[in-house]
Amino acid sequence: MRKIPDINVLRRSRSRGLSLVELLVASAIGIIASLAIFQVFAVFEGQKRTTTSGGEAQTSGTLALYTIERDVRQGGYGFNTPDLVGCALQGWDQQTGAALPPSSLVPAFITPGAGSTPGVAGAPDTIAVAYGNSDALPAPVNILVGSLGVADDFIKIVNALYGFQPGDNVVIAEPGKPCTLAQVNQIPPATGDSTKLNLQAGTYVNPYTGATLNTRYNNPAGLGTAYTTNGKVYNIGSTTNKVFSVQNGQLMVQAVGAAAATPIFDNIVQLQAQYGRDLTNDGIVDVFDETAPVNSAEWAAVLAIRIAVVARSGLYEKEEVSPATIRLWGDSPNPPTTTGPVWTLTADERHYRYKVFHTVVPLRNMIWRPY
Repeated sequence: MRKIPDINVLRRSRSRGLSLVELLVASAIGIIASLAIFQVFAVFEGQKRTTTSGGEAQTSGTLALYTIERDVRQGGYGFNTPDLVGCALQGWDQQTGAALPPSSLVPAFITPGAGSTPGVAGAPDTIAVAYGNSDALPAPVNILVGSLGVADDFIKIVNALYGFQPGDNVVIAEPGKPCTLAQVNQIPPATGDSTKLNLQAGTYVNPYTGATLNTRYNNPAGLGTAYTTNGKVYNIGSTTNKVFSVQNGQLMVQAVGAAAATPIFDNIVQLQAQYGRDLTNDGIVDVFDETAPVNSAEWAAVLAIRIAVVARSGLYEKEEVSPATIRLWGDSPNPPTTTGPVWTLTADERHYRYKVFHTVVPLRNMIWRPY
């Protein structure tokens, strides 16, 4: 007679657990799944880092170009007449106790970087921008009597002193003579001489804050040039002078007279600029180049500045992700044969991603000249 198996024995035999083969198969499946998950995570994290660093660089590049453009657009305000623009400027700086270094009144001056040649972008350029902010209209006033000789420290003008304030910077110009930078020391009272500008060395009272400050540009020995009734006085207010440069992957700005430049934006590695010239006196830019104007007539022909800023991502990629050369701007329509400079990257630099930002900034104060 056949014996029927005990049901409890069958249950115990079936609940002994997984075999070694089953465990190995399950482990292999788990490892493969983990590898796939981590691979997807690694790819996603790499893409996120690339996107994040690229976004940061794009923000820095946009803001850097906007900051430079905003100041360049102001260039020349207050001294955009043929009498002043490009004029050799003389004066005295009390902060250094010496004469001002040779300079000219120009809206924007480009200093090409080392290795920069036409068609080739070397080291980053620097752009120096200057403009005034006088409360008065940027129009000259004629001289009635004046002599800025060895001991003289005043000048009389034909018009009343409307718009002049203590502390304002003024420039005196006359054909055939250098321009002189000075600072208003005192405005005569209502009962005094209403046409006399005091340009004494010493102190003045700021009309807005009431603070007593030193005159910076007035030489105690006089300013050294005698002007006649052929001369004019220009009130340029509190002059702004800035120099933009690129150092160690940062956009820097330095005010003239400041001890050092200040970093304002990271991830900026290149800055190139060109003058836009009107060669036919029709108000249209005919050519862009890097040649600095040398006289008033050439400066009057500069109607725009073309600027290119290059931002770099902060992430070093494993592979080379950028081309060997980057063109900072394309063909220019005036003339169509002009091309922008080419910036050559080293093998190590090609492991970063780059974004070029460029624009043409009209020098509106040179376009809207009074005459």
